[in-house]
Amino acid sequence: MGTPLLNRRFVIVSGLPGSGKSTIARRLSPLLALPVIDKDDILDRLFNVRGVGDTAWRRSLSRESDVLFRSEAEGSRGAILVSFWHQPGMPLDSGTPTDWLSRLSPLLVTLHCECPLLTAVARFTQRRRHPGHLDELKSYDETLRGIKEVAELKPVQVGARVYCDTSFDSDVVALAKSISEAFRCHP
Repeated sequence: MGTPLLNRRFVIVSGLPGSGKSTIARRLSPLLALPVIDKDDILDRLFNVRGVGDTAWRRSLSRESDVLFRSEAEGSRGAILVSFWHQPGMPLDSGTPTDWLSRLSPLLVTLHCECPLLTAVARFTQRRRHPGHLDELKSYDETLRGIKEVAELKPVQVGARVYCDTSFDSDVVALAKSISEAFRCHP
């Protein structure tokens, strides 16, 4: 690792599925001079190499992508980390594990993306991801129920926390300043 552990900055992007985590991360990346490591990008690469299967296949590749995601993060000089993170109360095999995040660096900020539940559901059902995600197998009602269950759980908390209302076009310059300030104030 070229950058000492103490100097690496990580932004952990959390929020509901469809809350705009990937979009806001990509907009913040140049402002914070941090690359984006997005678990869905890793999972998409696995789908492209290994193919699309059933839900058990998808879950297996998702767990494998968690390992690759963690490896990329640990080997980086700092990054914006985007995933649907495991939260207490979720099934053990759901969401990316968080137990390793606090060991990445003392410079950690969680950026929590918030929007109304129905906005997240609408975005989730309208977006087009790799077919390997099997999004089309879920009805609107199933998606609504699943996202509502997640919304009732306590959000991820690692390092300092910054909130972002993603229900409208966020001021990413102001958001980047808030994140930078959180890095300075929260060792």
